[in-house]
Amino acid sequence: MAGPLTENQISEFREALCLIATDSNGFFTMDELATLIQSVNGPPTKEAVQVMIGEADVDGNGMINSEEFINIIARS
Repeated sequence: MAGPLTENQISEFREALCLIATDSNGFFTMDELATLIQSVNGPPTKEAVQVMIGEADVDGNGMINSEEFINIIARS
């Protein structure tokens, strides 16, 4: 995506995160991220998921929250 995200895009990405996060807490756990990746690209390795979370997890809690998720999407 080129340029900053619009408020509408941010809202849509937050909704998507809530749908994907199975416990609806607004965070991706390692298992949830693995499930998402598997639905798109096939089964990921545990190491690949850990690397993705490590790169995106700004606050270091081991999960990807909505702000971290939106930052990933904005960089794509």
